Amino acid sequence: MILGDIFISTIEFELTPEEQEFQDRVVKEESILRKNPNQSLGTQIEKQASDRPYNTALFFGNKSWTWNSVNAECNRVANFFQKFGLKNGDTISLMMENSPEYLFLTSGINKVQGVNALINTHQRKQALIHAFNISNPEWIVVDDDCLPYLLEIKNELPVEKDRILVCGAEERINHSFRKVENEFEGISIENPSSTSKTNSKEIAFNIFTSGTTGLPKAVTYSNFKFMRVSIFGVTTLKLEIEDTIYVPLPLYHGLGFGVGWGGAVWRGASVALRKHFSASQYWKDIKNYNATCTLYIGEIPRYLLNRPKSEFVKDSPLRRMVGLGLKKDVWERFSSRFNVPHIIEYFGSTEIGGFVNVSGKPGRVGRNLSAEVLIVKVDDITNEILRDNQGHCIVCKPGDSGIALVMVTPNSAFSRYKSKEATEKKLIHDVLEEGDKYFNTGDFLKLHEDRWVSFVERSGDTFRWKGENVSTSEVESIITSFPNVKSSVVYGVEVPYSNGRAGMAAIALKDSRNFNFKEFSDFLNSSLPRYAIPVFVRIRQNLEVTGTFKLRKVTLKEEGYNLNKFPDPLYIWDSNSKYLEKLTLEIYKDINSGDLRL
Repeated sequence: MILGDIFISTIEFELTPEEQEFQDRVVKEESILRKNPNQSLGTQIEKQASDRPYNTALFFGNKSWTWNSVNAECNRVANFFQKFGLKNGDTISLMMENSPEYLFLTSGINKVQGVNALINTHQRKQALIHAFNISNPEWIVVDDDCLPYLLEIKNELPVEKDRILVCGAEERINHSFRKVENEFEGISIENPSSTSKTNSKEIAFNIFTSGTTGLPKAVTYSNFKFMRVSIFGVTTLKLEIEDTIYVPLPLYHGLGFGVGWGGAVWRGASVALRKHFSASQYWKDIKNYNATCTLYIGEIPRYLLNRPKSEFVKDSPLRRMVGLGLKKDVWERFSSRFNVPHIIEYFGSTEIGGFVNVSGKPGRVGRNLSAEVLIVKVDDITNEILRDNQGHCIVCKPGDSGIALVMVTPNSAFSRYKSKEATEKKLIHDVLEEGDKYFNTGDFLKLHEDRWVSFVERSGDTFRWKGENVSTSEVESIITSFPNVKSSVVYGVEVPYSNGRAGMAAIALKDSRNFNFKEFSDFLNSSLPRYAIPVFVRIRQNLEVTGTFKLRKVTLKEEGYNLNKFPDPLYIWDSNSKYLEKLTLEIYKDINSGDLRL
């Protein structure tokens, strides 16, 4: 049985007191959902506006909104799109930075049974065109910050310009699209009748993931699935109406939008939203908004530990955090220095549920108490899943590391991609017996005694950097499209004092004598999201291939950026100048000593 998109014990095994308490909370909240499964983000906002109209729902900067005013703004959005004929199931693509308008738009669109496609704001050119195309939108909404990237591909967009809305008071860039501020003027703020027609099974959101290969994939979320993610936020953070959740993570991610905003909407708590994460303003925000809970990805605690002492840490109200990617040493130092007693680490993905460490054991993502989750052995070199003489996968024992697989059944939490082909590529068949089916998470996990599990890394075609999954094939495709690049391989390399793996590209050139590093640097900066730009670029005469003509990465990954292991020219990306500079021995030493943080 899977509850709240978290795997709850389906085999006989003694739960810890914390696990039992968590399971009881999940069962209680889900029983409320199942009594009336036809609930949605829109219905819950109307409920909060009715039950507690004058409670604060949202903080942003020095402004705040009550549940009544949030609901009114959402209604303005809903009634606008109804006026222009948005039909049940029509998609609207949003490419916006965090803002109150993001929440009003997505929630209002949900009230009229529209589908929100949440576009990653870091996508550029080819990847951005792809994201819009697979969304198949009737409308596109973009803010001032993202407008320049939309204009770069304006001739490739799947909608006409009169179906593009620009949200933002500033007029920094000339455009001929509709302005939200003008279009929404005079629109009714009454509850639309459509909200009550919500169907739990209908698709409500498309949330994008890089997956393990290729361009971004759209994962579909029904109303019911979104509500279960919201319940996960409520149960892990033990949310009450008096709580405030600080959300510095992007809303196009499931953690920020579903767990953060969704959790607050389900419980009637408050959200303190920030446009972008800021290490220097973090503790000031926590204090100013009296935030008791927050969300994290592994990099955030590390950034905060690297900051000097803050006057706002003393008597901080922050007590509970939920997130993923937190290493044991960072966990222990963060909890001790900042006096955060409850850190809840979980394992999961946009496509599936996951499991959660509610016992506070540093360095673990939870215990595998579900018969629906397997960790299976893989080949150390190729990363291919190993099979025994009967053709079945080999399940790991304590001490082993392997790939996590999740059983797919008609009742499981697996959310399919919009593309049937992309979905099928992620499925593994005949895992334990003929005819069974499992989802390949692409994540390496290590199994420990007493069923504890720790995260190791992403599998070969994807690595994680700056809190984002980087698809190596996508980056390779873009790099190879540069005129003077003959071939390229991209992989992640470990860097001291950093979470995840830094991107590294080995490239072979058509004409090394006439290679223009300035043009190549500009190309990388304009074509790739910041987190996907390779930190290191190694110039090779040729790239080694396998017997089946696939580019070989194993040796390159082992050598990493170690200047002592190869004579090839090596460059490092300077994020300030946005230029590839020669990696000198001095810079190399600074990286390894931690004096230079990437």
